[in-house]
Amino acid sequence: MRRDSVTDGGMYVGALFYGLFVMMSSEYSVLSMVVLKLPVFYKQRDNLFFPSWAYALPAWILKIPMTFVEVAVWLFPTYYVIGFDPNIGR
Repeated sequence: MRRDSVTDGGMYVGALFYGLFVMMSSEYSVLSMVVLKLPVFYKQRDNLFFPSWAYALPAWILKIPMTFVEVAVWLFPTYYVIGFDPNIGR
């Protein structure tokens, strides 16, 4: 992709906005589950059951496969469709 004109800059800014929008909107569904788990977290923390990292680590590990899916869904429209790949026209 060329980088010589204002139009090309507009495409870059549009791609950045699209990426930010996708990342922000995909996390709204997770937000309600996090808020619902907070009372359990605070109860276990106040009663000294588990440390904070023991509660957060399994949830973080379980999110890794979904993160790969989100990256793949985001990569195709931004990298190939917008035209960042120089070999796509050949």
